[in-house]
Amino acid sequence: MSDQSYLSLEKLTLAYGDSVAVADLDLSVRRGELIALLGPSGCGKTTTMRAIAGLLPVKSGKVILDGEDMTRTAPNKRAVGLVFQSYALFPHLSVYENVAFGLRLKGMKGAGLDAKVQSGIASVGLAKFADRKPAELSGGQQQRVALARSMVMEPKVLLLDEPLS
Repeated sequence: MSDQSYLSLEKLTLAYGDSVAVADLDLSVRRGELIALLGPSGCGKTTTMRAIAGLLPVKSGKVILDGEDMTRTAPNKRAVGLVFQSYALFPHLSVYENVAFGLRLKGMKGAGLDAKVQSGIASVGLAKFADRKPAELSGGQQQRVALARSMVMEPKVLLLDEPLS
């Protein structure tokens, strides 16, 4: 892979049991580059993103992020954000609490937490909806909450699964 790669997949093979979902995938992405994985349903797009995020074990090959082999690194140590197609919002939490969730897990609190959450919510145009629950929002608004929740964590890589669905 290129020395300029920020994210590299090297001969990545992913499987569910004996069924190979992705075989020998090579991919090189530079810092700041925006890419899209395109293909028919079932071709391995989501599977590949799950492996990059560390949510799916790699059968063989490597996931390299910012020069570091992350293939066997736990998801919470990767600095990778993944916004799922279903958004995975907590239905009992407000927009504010959904966006704050990951920051709280990292130990952030007080004015620093509040400023970061408010900024994240404002960045997706939902400042006046901070107290609403996900069920009170449109699908597009829910998607923006999930995006804000990922962005406030300042990931090195942000993956969006089916962002236009």
